[in-house]
Amino acid sequence: MKRKFLKPLAFIAFFSTFTAAHAEDSKVLTRTVLSGVGAKSLLNVAEADAKRRGMKVSIAIVDGSGRLLAFIRMDDSQSGTDETAIKKARTAALYQSRGKVLAERVSQNQAFLTTLPGITAVPGSAPVMSGQYVIGAVGVSGATDDLDDAVATNTATSFRP
Repeated sequence: MKRKFLKPLAFIAFFSTFTAAHAEDSKVLTRTVLSGVGAKSLLNVAEADAKRRGMKVSIAIVDGSGRLLAFIRMDDSQSGTDETAIKKARTAALYQSRGKVLAERVSQNQAFLTTLPGITAVPGSAPVMSGQYVIGAVGVSGATDDLDDAVATNTATSFRP
């Protein structure tokens, strides 16, 4: 008589464990995180590109949540570019968009964007993607809008996790 109930009980135990495991899976996301080495790699690429273009800028690399991971103020750049580069990078990470795109939207009568917390809607930043997720961003400040944007965009799009 005991043997009759073992198979159904084993099935119930297996099924409840399987269901619990899948229920837990849906409560947690696994994402790629930008490492310190990855941030330094991005910084080096951006700095080399800026030097090649004759730029004297500040460059900031942030993680996906906008926290600073790497930074450089190139020789002879304006000291005011420090915070701007960081703010640009944070904006790209937090709002998952290039600064140039946000600036264009503001100029197209979407000024409400300037009221969003922590936004700096100006060219010179780009998110760094891993699949569909933003894992970081690059912010460049100190040259023209077009040059800042080109370095940030080229750096972000060339990154391979």
